[in-house]
Amino acid sequence: MGVRFNGYGVWAIYRFEMARALRTVWQSIVTPVITTALYFVVFGSAIGGHMNEIDGVPYGAFIVPGLIMLSLFTQSIFNASFGIYFPKFTGTIYEILSAPVSSL
Repeated sequence: MGVRFNGYGVWAIYRFEMARALRTVWQSIVTPVITTALYFVVFGSAIGGHMNEIDGVPYGAFIVPGLIMLSLFTQSIFNASFGIYFPKFTGTIYEILSAPVSSL
């Protein structure tokens, strides 16, 4: 017995998530850039002044890739889970789950 795939339901969720992503461009792109820059200023000035080069690599060049990856991972997890977590938190997930979606 095969599993039926509801393309209409997936398409509706995709459109909703893309509309939400377009509404939150500032939150998804600009805010992580500002946060990463602030982390770099804080850690670069507080710790970087006391650190020596590690195998010829300055502390700033060492920490930048990690801060960028931290920001990318945080935003990817947040944006992927927001569509499920926020409706569950507000109680509207039940409206989404109980909505009739036909395969026609």
